Amino acid sequence: MLAFQQYQIAFTAHIRDPKHNSKPARVKDSRMAIYREIVFNNILSSVSACFPVCINVLGKRKWQQLCRAFFAQHQANSPLFREIPAAFLSFLNTQDFTQLKLPAFLTELAHYEWAELAVSNIPEHNCTLSTDADLLNERPILTNAHLLLVYNYPVHTISKRIQPTTQTKTYILMFRSSAFRIRFIALNAMTFELLKLIKNNTITGKQALLQIAEMIQHPQPDAIMQFGEAILKDLMVQEAILGSSGL
Repeated sequence: MLAFQQYQIAFTAHIRDPKHNSKPARVKDSRMAIYREIVFNNILSSVSACFPVCINVLGKRKWQQLCRAFFAQHQANSPLFREIPAAFLSFLNTQDFTQLKLPAFLTELAHYEWAELAVSNIPEHNCTLSTDADLLNERPILTNAHLLLVYNYPVHTISKRIQPTTQTKTYILMFRSSAFRIRFIALNAMTFELLKLIKNNTITGKQALLQIAEMIQHPQPDAIMQFGEAILKDLMVQEAILGSSGL
C-alpha cells in the first residue's frame, strides 16, 4: 500500500471515530478538529432534518450520541446525501435498544418520519380517469405517491410527552396531495386490506369489497358494499384516490 493511501485510511478512520483511531502523524490536532467538526456536522444535519420527533423524544444529547455512533460504525452504500436517512434506518435496525436505553418504538417512529421523505420523492403516474368517477364498477385509482404502513406502535401520536409502553397494531396511509403536501390517514384493519387490494389498479371497487366480505365472512355483503363505497368516496375527497378508470 502506498504512503498516500495509508494516510487517507488513517485520516478518514480518525474523522469517523476519533476516540478509537489516532490522527495521522505530523498533523496538528487543531487542523484535524476542523475536519472532524465539519464532516460530522454535515452528517448530523442530514440525519436530523428527517427525524425531528425522534430528536424531541430522545433529547439533543442522546440524539447526537446516536448519530455519532452511526457515523463511526455504519458502512453506507451510497454517496448521495438524500439517502443518508435511509442508511440511518438500517443502522437503527442493528442496534441493541435495551443496552443503549432507547425506547422500543424508536425504529418504527424513525421509519414513519422517513416515510414522509420517501413519499415526497415518489413520481406520480399518468393514468386516464373517467369523467365521472364510479368507484364501485370501475377501478379506483390510488395515487402512486403513497405508502401503506403497518406498525406495532401508534407512531403518529408519539411525542416527547406521549410515549407508548405497550404495542398497538397501527395502520396508516401516507400520501402526497395535489398541493404537494404529505398527509396521513390512520386506518382500521379492514380499510387497510381494501387499499392493499386496489393499490395495483387491477380490480374494481366492487370486486375488492366482495373479497373483503368473504375474507371476514360478513353475513351481509351489501352492508360492506355501502360502507366500503363511503370509504372510497371519502378517500377521493382527500385526494388519496384520484378517481376511477374503466380502461
